[in-house]
Amino acid sequence: MLWLVFSGAAQPETPLSLDEPVELSAWKYRPGDDPGWADPNLDDRDWRVLHLDTQAFTEAGGRSGPGWYRTTVVVADRSPLGLLVVHAISHSAYEAYVNGHKVGQLGRLAPQPSFPDGFAYAPLRIPAEAYGGQGRLVIAIRTWEKLWPPLVRGGAFYGARLGRFDQLDRDLQKLRAERMQKDMVRVAVALTIGFFALYHLYLYFSLYVYQGRSSQREYLWLSLFAAGYALNSLSLSNLLLEQVSLLAYNQINVVSIQFQLITGAGFLFSFLKLPPPRWVRWFQITLGLVILGTLALPGWFLQRLVRDLIFAVPVATLLGFTSILVGREAWRGNVAARTLCFSMGMVILAEAVQVTKTIVLPIVEPQSAVAVWFAGPVVGYLVEISFGALLLTMAVAVARRYRDELDAINRNLEHMVAERTVEVQRQRDELEQKNQDIEDSLRYAQTMQQAVLPDIKSLHATFAEAFALWKPRDIVSGDFYWFHQTERSCLVAVADCTGHGVPGAFMSFIGNDLLNQIVVERKIDDPARILAELDAGVQRALKQGRHEGVSVEDGMDIGICRFTADGVTFAGARRPLYAVADGQLTEYAGSRHPIGGRARKPRHFENVVVAITSPMMLYLTTDGFADQPDAQGKRFKTGPLMQLLRDIAARPAGQQQAALETALAGHQGRAAQRDDITIVGLRLDAAPLRWNGSTHNVYATP
Repeated sequence: MLWLVFSGAAQPETPLSLDEPVELSAWKYRPGDDPGWADPNLDDRDWRVLHLDTQAFTEAGGRSGPGWYRTTVVVADRSPLGLLVVHAISHSAYEAYVNGHKVGQLGRLAPQPSFPDGFAYAPLRIPAEAYGGQGRLVIAIRTWEKLWPPLVRGGAFYGARLGRFDQLDRDLQKLRAERMQKDMVRVAVALTIGFFALYHLYLYFSLYVYQGRSSQREYLWLSLFAAGYALNSLSLSNLLLEQVSLLAYNQINVVSIQFQLITGAGFLFSFLKLPPPRWVRWFQITLGLVILGTLALPGWFLQRLVRDLIFAVPVATLLGFTSILVGREAWRGNVAARTLCFSMGMVILAEAVQVTKTIVLPIVEPQSAVAVWFAGPVVGYLVEISFGALLLTMAVAVARRYRDELDAINRNLEHMVAERTVEVQRQRDELEQKNQDIEDSLRYAQTMQQAVLPDIKSLHATFAEAFALWKPRDIVSGDFYWFHQTERSCLVAVADCTGHGVPGAFMSFIGNDLLNQIVVERKIDDPARILAELDAGVQRALKQGRHEGVSVEDGMDIGICRFTADGVTFAGARRPLYAVADGQLTEYAGSRHPIGGRARKPRHFENVVVAITSPMMLYLTTDGFADQPDAQGKRFKTGPLMQLLRDIAARPAGQQQAALETALAGHQGRAAQRDDITIVGLRLDAAPLRWNGSTHNVYATP
């Protein structure tokens, strides 16, 4: 409700000078409704006389429902005049008449009254035809007043102001500008506090939700408390009243105050790191019920008297208890409580002044020194100043506490990092020592594996030329080559065992040992039968094909050649033999079966007789060279390898090995070696050997 208080006396009989607007406060009143009461010649001597400037509103008599007000003035100035009706917002509708001419209205009186919300004050222009003789103006106001608790003995009409229309409009615009200026300050404060609330809500979600720091819950309470204060500051602005109904305006004001009290109590105990007592929970629940009641009760319940009671009682209750609590905790040495003392003192002072103003202003004269002091700008903004200081102080205190916690956490982390660094250093030293031990073991295993491999000198003694390119991917290899010579033949084999590194090396030892058993001990020298016996031996050694115990489904690919006076016989298990003579390369394919692994059906290996010409180069290889990728992952492939062998076959064996290593390095670049690599090259330079057929005995796995 907005009302204007005017001063003045009864209207003079002499003409009024309207250099400045004049307040019309002496009126005659009659309840009821008769359109004829607008007649300027009406006899109104029996109407009740009211002096709204000297009588309190409740002493002027109850005025509710339809009624008429009349007054008569004489003006000397006949320039365009205006009339400004002063009334209670949302509780009055009226029509204004001057000398029987209707000059304007607000709301609707019939058939049902309609009471507009907001600041609907506007001067009404008095037309020239409404002027009476000798400047006499009979002003009649037809009203419909809605009675509400603070005006149980009064009304919603407060008088009128008469003056030049331009002066009234100017004064009203000035009043609106001043009100807008105050509202802009209040809205700016509300928006600032709103951003403050959003920022601390963001901090809460960052620290509590995402980092799980439950100790920072005061950020949530502080943000909610600031949001309640921002809403309350906005609810006090006239700008809001122009946008919503008076009921909604009062509801927002009451709800924001109760929300502030609920969240303020939560922040207080969270900030002090104290468990909230039971009375605080009941206090918050009670205020929550007050909020629900505020939204549910009828509008008359929220008018100024009841609204101020809802404000004063909980505020005084909470401030009283919290003052005692903060003072006690500060006396006990609680640093957070000592931080609160100054800010709480300002808030208590501001709220005490506010409560006192609520009680005092309705019972003192509007123009008294006490009323002027309480309505002054400093006192008017005292609550905003105190709450702003409180929020700023609490934000600084919470941030400082968080900073101290972070410092403690950082110191603890630094200590933990130092300890962890020592532990990591110790573990690294242990790992380095273990790695060194493992590498030493592998180096020794490499020495053992190299000792098992045939001496290249034995190949040189048997063949015109020979080379062996052997490149393990790791220190030890799953590739191996094998050589054995008897009085009437010699055997050369190149094998690629499953895996590489240590597992492949174990398989190479198994394969080498089995070849020695088959050829050296058992005197078997037929290549196809050797492969059959080797396949059976690997399956037997690794328990393959059995259902009990542990079995390993590994094996090897191998190519083996037998050299006799009659010629060269080759047998392969998924590995070929390449023969180059007269610039032409011939590939002798081996069986498609591997050695070892799970066999679904019996495996057969065949001997292939190699056509001998003089001179010629024979190559036994594993798949490591052809499968080696470059930096883009592209393999060397078998076709380019065969072409390379054909191109270098005429060179000496040492140069052939060098050419292969150069080609491999150029293709590989910075890419890692993918697999073990083995190529054995043998040159035949004797007289042509006799060839007695292309296929010899075929042996099956026993």
